[in-house]
Amino acid sequence: MNVVFVLAHQDDEIAFASRIRYALERGDRVECVCLTDGASASTAKIRDEESRVVLAKLGAGALIVAPQNRIPDGVLPEHMESGLQFLESVAAHADEVVTLAWEGGHQDHDAAFLIAATFAKQRGIPCLEMPLYNGEHTPGPFFRVMHPVGDGWTARPIQLRERLSDILLTRFYPSQRKSWLGLAPLMLFGRPRELTRVADLRRAAAPPHRGSLLYERRFHYPYARFANHAARFLQPRAVPD
Repeated sequence: MNVVFVLAHQDDEIAFASRIRYALERGDRVECVCLTDGASASTAKIRDEESRVVLAKLGAGALIVAPQNRIPDGVLPEHMESGLQFLESVAAHADEVVTLAWEGGHQDHDAAFLIAATFAKQRGIPCLEMPLYNGEHTPGPFFRVMHPVGDGWTARPIQLRERLSDILLTRFYPSQRKSWLGLAPLMLFGRPRELTRVADLRRAAAPPHRGSLLYERRFHYPYARFANHAARFLQPRAVPD
């Protein structure tokens, strides 16, 4: 089986580390597709190489990135049509898709969810979502890591040493050291487990959770702006379920 992991940025593969190992142990072919250049604090070339190192450590295939006209970091919601076209061009062989959760952590993450779930729905293949970080029930700039928003999640226990191994992988992202200094320690909280949920586009009819979203508070990206772009992307494809 061909499993395609859809990332918004280089380093989002950490959210999928346990699932990548699981898929490889199952004998699947694994690929990761990154939808943006990730070049907010570094260059795309540097970030691509960092992700390739981590994926090699996990035993996965190469990271696939757009060869030209790459979507800038932070504005994927404005370019979801282009993101979908790129995914269609490189992942037509996919049998299963795994992507970032609809959780309100980063606007690009939620956009990646919409792109991946739309791609999978059009092809009639499964799509799973996995959490990375979100601001549900937290004030100001604070957040939770790998914390599920909503219901319908399936938990698969993993060994503590696997979670520790995932945390240690963050040292291979020197360009993102500041971000991972905040994220990595929080990965230790809670039981070691992998959380997956079937990606359902109907969730996009409402914000990921009540209250202000983390990307509104931290990245100053209003949900109303996101919802406007999401509607323009989804409405032409809306069909009765």
